[in-house]
Amino acid sequence: FRSILFVFTPVYMGQPWGSGANPYYTMADTVDQGYKCTCPSRKFPCKHVLALLWQFADGPDDFIESESPEWVVEWLGRRRKNTSTAQVETKTSTGKNIHQTRDETLASTEELVKKEAAKAKRAAQTQAKTNKSIGAGLSEFQQWVGDQLRTGMVGFLKELRQRCRYISARLVDSKATGLASRIDELPAKVLGLPPQLQAQVVFKELGQLLLLGDAWFADQLDVDARRVIAVAESREQVLENPDSRRQSGIWHQVGEKVSTRRDGLVSHASWLLKLDSDTPIVALLLDHYPASAGRREVGVGIGASVEGELAFYPSRSPLRAFPVELKVLPAGSCDVWPTGGESILSRYQQQLSVLPWLEQIPHALKGGRILRCANGSYWWHCSSGQQALPLSNHQVPSLLMGSKLQAVFVLWDGNSAELHSARTEKWGTIAC
Repeated sequence: FRSILFVFTPVYMGQPWGSGANPYYTMADTVDQGYKCTCPSRKFPCKHVLALLWQFADGPDDFIESESPEWVVEWLGRRRKNTSTAQVETKTSTGKNIHQTRDETLASTEELVKKEAAKAKRAAQTQAKTNKSIGAGLSEFQQWVGDQLRTGMVGFLKELRQRCRYISARLVDSKATGLASRIDELPAKVLGLPPQLQAQVVFKELGQLLLLGDAWFADQLDVDARRVIAVAESREQVLENPDSRRQSGIWHQVGEKVSTRRDGLVSHASWLLKLDSDTPIVALLLDHYPASAGRREVGVGIGASVEGELAFYPSRSPLRAFPVELKVLPAGSCDVWPTGGESILSRYQQQLSVLPWLEQIPHALKGGRILRCANGSYWWHCSSGQQALPLSNHQVPSLLMGSKLQAVFVLWDGNSAELHSARTEKWGTIAC
């Protein structure tokens, strides 16, 4: 790195030679860490700026004071610096390195307050713009639903993929990415069902999403609606939110589901059941990552137990959470599951009254048996005499068939239950 080095006020400048006929103009401002280089590199900062700062940090006495060249004065003018020359004047004769110079030129408390206020104002403007865009997208979605109902369900089912793909792309453009993803997954959910159930599921799904849009227009600050329509809060936002609930205890993993979405992300869900509780408390650990990244460890595996604290996302019906601090317990730490006395049908209706757009609810069912009908479908028969439930599973471990089970964990969507695991007396928790 060959260069002619100068220093004036707090701005350091060099003229390194590269592969071109003329040297590049390189400068760096140690007050607010600005920099500029005329080289064609697409890296910011480029290697010339880094070399200039590195050389100054190692040997500040190698630099000399000089008047500002015209091209430096022009650059400083465009930066519109607020600090006065007296505040930022720095002499190289002191032998201070770049870190000391930066510490001595920090903005005053008043300037920091102004910056924070400006930052908050920009955030509010961005939020208002996002809300406006989402609102426009939801209005278009409601009109789209009306068009599908007017043209008929038969034609809609025939062109389900194309029509859902169109409106989901429009929702992505309006920043309603969460709702767009749910619409995009509708064909996979519907077309795998028996033909006689497809129209019923479509009507239910579209009706729930219309209620979701109504909830948004009624209150754009509703965290439950915003989480489904747009994006979920970050870990830091959840920890800082005073409405976030925390639960400590012993947790047993009773469910896991890994699926690849149409947008290329892998959805990895793990359900934990709190063992040291009189009433069933279920937590959902949910992670999304690119399919190219390979499988990640989100939970500890069905049948394993952990002890520690979970932080729940604020909600009228808290379910999704993330671990704050957990440690894995030795095998055999689980004896029985708390199941409670509430039936799954009444609990489902109660949850829908709180969050009408719920797709499914987790539930631990009391002891019973799994039986197979002549048509190949599976049913759960509870020992307490409650209504038998159809299972959506296409296959169930033969070890569980006909056996007396202590409890099972399912996801109920109003039509069928998806069996995830069963608790047995001899073999512990078995994944399904």
